Amino acid sequence: MKDLGKDKKIIVTGGSGYVGSRVVIELCKLGYPVVVVDKVHPKERGIEFDSSVEIRQGDLRDSAFAKSALADAHTILHLAANIGSLTYMHEHQAEILQENMAIDAAVYPAALDAGKPCIIYSGSSMAFQGSTVFPYREEDLSKAYLPTNVYGMSKLAGEYFCRAYFSQYQMPYVILRYHNIYGPGEDSKGSTPGDIHVLPAFIEKVLSGQYPLELLGGEDATRPFTYVDDAVAATVAIVEKAVQRDVQVMNTDFNVGTSEATKIVDAAKLVWELLGDERPFEYVVKETKAVTAVRREMIAEKLEKAIDWHPTISLREGILKTAQWIRRRQAGEATTLLG
Repeated sequence: MKDLGKDKKIIVTGGSGYVGSRVVIELCKLGYPVVVVDKVHPKERGIEFDSSVEIRQGDLRDSAFAKSALADAHTILHLAANIGSLTYMHEHQAEILQENMAIDAAVYPAALDAGKPCIIYSGSSMAFQGSTVFPYREEDLSKAYLPTNVYGMSKLAGEYFCRAYFSQYQMPYVILRYHNIYGPGEDSKGSTPGDIHVLPAFIEKVLSGQYPLELLGGEDATRPFTYVDDAVAATVAIVEKAVQRDVQVMNTDFNVGTSEATKIVDAAKLVWELLGDERPFEYVVKETKAVTAVRREMIAEKLEKAIDWHPTISLREGILKTAQWIRRRQAGEATTLLG
């Protein structure tokens, strides 16, 4: 007997990316027909998908391409976006805003033409940049000030696309707000090797011999660091429920991440203890013009109840796994986004 929903085509926008490529692999293992839509071919990033995966390469800002690429979708995991480190986001504000808004402005009408598939939208923790409640739940977003970070604002606007298209056209959606995903495979998108998200940046700095360790911004900022495999597992579980149009996940939002927040300075100290030399931990704070949140502390209860999900990789284990990949890359061994 055929598994219910396993004949439904899942389209992953941004499927050649850091999270998307991993999700594609897991969905293929489960037997779903998967299509990758991305402006970058996976082979350009060293990724070889199963032969069953269809690749549709093109720019989703082009409404004609978006319409053709999404025409046969039953469920869309919408991960395509322009994202980078704090420095990248500061230096490319106009580009990020234009690209992310243009992608959504093409994707949602195309999905509507395709027969109103469910869109699982990758939001961002930056939506909570102006939160007035800590730790926050999903419903606390209504109490937050609008983000001043351009990337965060573009992703919040994407949430409005979801709700507006549901309100006017009854096109179903799920919003996933990823919180500080890290792990093997994350490459720099900036001008220096350390210009990536905070944990890989700390690891690269320590392994390169930097001393004292430079902390970008406030050392007391908090983050719910979430290992990439845990984020992927949550995403796959949501996709499976969305394919079934399960009422537990339909037309609502989820914060994806750990309920355990860590201070930036404590994360830096742990990286030093695991990977540094015998000198005592020392750090200096380097100021940044980039705009970000000081506190990022979430409650994962809603997600945990909906899909019976809990993080499985500790911060210590995740740092060591990430460091192993970075060392392999520094040694010149073949590595990809998949680690």
